[in-house]
Amino acid sequence: MVDAFLGTFVVETRNNFDGFMKGVGVPDEYIEIARKVFPTTEITKDGDSFTVKRIRPQKTTSNTFKLGEETEVETIKGDKVKVTINMVGSQMVTKGENYCVTTEMDGGKLKETITLKGHTLTRWSKRA
Repeated sequence: MVDAFLGTFVVETRNNFDGFMKGVGVPDEYIEIARKVFPTTEITKDGDSFTVKRIRPQKTTSNTFKLGEETEVETIKGDKVKVTINMVGSQMVTKGENYCVTTEMDGGKLKETITLKGHTLTRWSKRA
């Protein structure tokens, strides 16, 4: 089931981008710049480890993890948080303190619902 997430995706649409970014403390000038950026996500697998790489013009982040094991990841804001990532049905669920990401395939697109400090952003990415 996890193999369905492997590949390269480009953000196509986002819901509540501005509200989410403001809510988690991103300055307005950065939000204005980021609004025009549609990051690329590369999800790869090497043995039992997965790597999620987010490619943006100003910064690329890379988080590697094993399902069911606690790990530290970098958030959309650049903070480091400890999380555990598990498969729950057809969803990959990342949970940490005040942080949750639900990743699933929705109509052939990668759908990510990100909740950080009570603020939620949903984005859909198409295969590149």
